[in-house]
Parts: sequence; C-alpha cells; structure tokens
Amino acid sequence: MVASNIQLVISPSPTSYFRQTAIIQCLAFSHSSLSQWWSASEKDITMNTVEDIPPLRIHVTERDHRHRELDPTSVVVTCLIDGVVVGCAYWQCPKSLWRSETLMELLYRKAIKMKDKIEDWVYPAGWHRPGKREEFHHAQEEKMIEYLGEKGIENMWYLKILCTSPDYQRKGIGAVLLDWGLHHARARGEMVYLEASEFGKGLYLKKGFKEIGRVVVGNGTIILPCMLWDPETEKQVITEQNNTTVSDLRVQEELAINADVS
Repeated sequence: MVASNIQLVISPSPTSYFRQTAIIQCLAFSHSSLSQWWSASEKDITMNTVEDIPPLRIHVTERDHRHRELDPTSVVVTCLIDGVVVGCAYWQCPKSLWRSETLMELLYRKAIKMKDKIEDWVYPAGWHRPGKREEFHHAQEEKMIEYLGEKGIENMWYLKILCTSPDYQRKGIGAVLLDWGLHHARARGEMVYLEASEFGKGLYLKKGFKEIGRVVVGNGTIILPCMLWDPETEKQVITEQNNTTVSDLRVQEELAINADVS
C-alpha cells in the first residue's frame, strides 16, 4: 500500500538529499546479479546496512548523483515520506525536452567532471572491475541501437535508474516513481525504454512494458531484459500479460489435479 504522505521532488533537488540517495542506491543494487558480477570481491557485494558501505563508495555514488542532477538531458525524481528520501528515479528525456545551458552552467558542469576524473585517478574505486563495467556498457549501447535504431533512444524516455530504500520495498514506491515518467510519456505520446533487473521486471510487466530483447554479458551468466512501453499498446499488453498469468495458473491447477489423481 502506498503511503498517503508521499512527496516527489523534481531536480534540481536540495543537496541534503544526495547522501541519502547514494546510500539507497548502494543498498538497493548490492545484491543484484549485475553488481555481484562486476564486484571486485565478496565483501563488496554484501551490504545490508549503512555501516557496510565504505565511506569512499558513498562519496563516489553521491558524486555521481550530483552529475545526474546537472545533466541537461535528464530529470531526477526523488521520493520522500515525512521528509526522508525513500527512493529515486533517473530519467533521460526525449531530445525535444533537453534543457539549454548557459555558458557558465556548461563550464561548471565540465569543471566538476574534470575534478572528479582527477579524484578517480588519485583514489581509484576498488570495489568493481572496470573491464566488466565497460563490457556491460558496450553491450548496453549495442543492443539499444539494435532494438531502437541509431539515436532512437533520443525520441523516447529512458529510465536509467530506479531504486528504493530496502525499508520501503514492496510498498509501491517504485510504482510511484515509474508512474511519474509514464504519465509524461503518455501525455506526449512517447515511448519508454529500460533494461530491467531481476527485481524490477515484474513491476514493468504490470505497467504494460514488453520485452523486446536482452543484454547478455559474462558469457551468458548475466541477462537483463530490454523492455519497451508504448502508450498506444499499453492496455493491450497489460491484458495479454493478465491472460497469460491466468492461463499459467490454470495449467498449474490442472497439473496439480492430475498429480493428485495419479
């Protein structure tokens, strides 16, 4: 059940939210198969509380969130309950909605990126294997072009990150963050694309997304469904999903009955 006192904040967000968002992202993705695959060691995977997250990792994740807030092509949606950050979504908008920057804004954003590159050189992130992350991002871009066409992603909404605090998972927070983007895409008649984790695929299917392919890395050990939402076929896809679910249940019931008889 979704809390009634929920609040969505659209970027630019107060900087006081950045650390809370970074912690949520670290905890939410720590047990995903993709994070486990590119992690440098076992201790870099097991993070169940804030105390388990190395301070440098929180700092870098917080810093990455700042980049997203400054990104003129994207929107960050932060979800709060009673003033506490409980989830976040990072949306890349269609090109027609990209924000224009003043010269000072552009220089500031580039300077921040340069500073962080120097910081990464001095204090390298040792909790993941760069080669594996590069392999994933290459496969991600390759499949995006294959399924959507060259620069096709620029004509639709792209949900890059959706994360919820472990304390608020399965309480509708992810659906609220997802609905924000679907509402705007529906109003403009635009599609939505994403790569789903094993935790999020069920939600996306319920909302009318359809699997159009897969990103496969790690010699086939890591598979992420590529999913597309189309406002014109949204209701049809949901109906098909529901019919499939009912059909599967009937098959299971028949198998159970036959097993009892035999």
